[in-house]
Amino acid sequence: MTVYNGYTGQYTDDRFSRPLAPKPLEADSLPLDSPRDRREYFAEWLTSRENPYFARALVNRVWRNFMGRGLIEPVDDMRNTNPPTNEELLNALVKDFVGHGFDVNHLIRTILNSATYQASSVANSYNVRDEKYDSHYLIRRLPAEVLLDALSQVTEVPEKFEGYPLGMRALQLPDTAVQNYFLTAFGRPPREQTRESERSSVPTITQALHAINGATLNDKLRAPGSVVDMLLKLGMADDQVVDYVFLAALSRHPRQGERRAIVENLTAEWRSAAAGSSADPRRAALEDLMWAVLTSKEFMFNY
Repeated sequence: MTVYNGYTGQYTDDRFSRPLAPKPLEADSLPLDSPRDRREYFAEWLTSRENPYFARALVNRVWRNFMGRGLIEPVDDMRNTNPPTNEELLNALVKDFVGHGFDVNHLIRTILNSATYQASSVANSYNVRDEKYDSHYLIRRLPAEVLLDALSQVTEVPEKFEGYPLGMRALQLPDTAVQNYFLTAFGRPPREQTRESERSSVPTITQALHAINGATLNDKLRAPGSVVDMLLKLGMADDQVVDYVFLAALSRHPRQGERRAIVENLTAEWRSAAAGSSADPRRAALEDLMWAVLTSKEFMFNY
């Protein structure tokens, strides 16, 4: 498909009965007879250092992405009558962002290295009800795409998206035309509107049922070549299995109490299953362990 610029369809103001020249906010108008590409003119204004809106809006969105709430909230409601919770902080971030040539990676590093981002999510009696002033980190579920990629990584079974090669990550998908029930159930936005609020992170019964009984996680655990297969082939002891699963899924070693309790339950489960009808009792026990860890709050939520 080839796209061409159109030079018709001018906007006529009813008050003056004549077309108005295109004009970005607080910028000079572009003459109607100018041969210049209007999109280029708009893009130059958008990313200009003199533009008071672009950097402020982008910094607020990046802050919300990592902190769970924008300095201005709702993040799409940028107006004078909806001031930020911390005007000085927002101004400092905007100044630093512009001063570094609109470098988004620099902005991300600045936020992630801050004491605010690294604050504990454990609230105290003074800030337990605060969800506005960043007195503690806000616990929130991982976005749908991140969660699906994490499940694929830990189980070592990549998701197959129709029309794309095996190994394509959910975060790499170009649009929402790619159908995937897990992504839909966990709040991937349809992108029908250019609003941040279109994405939903509210837990639902559908998500809980899909995590418990759905095909996505359970099929990955049963798939040939999965992490469960790898653990069985290596013949790892139960305590080694628990250490591996915790490191792979939670990026930490289990605490002594956790390790002891899980090893006892794991051993008891596969021995009990061995006395029953299970074809492979140890595999069933390892699948249950992986399922329990991958559906835990610590795995599915960002602390």
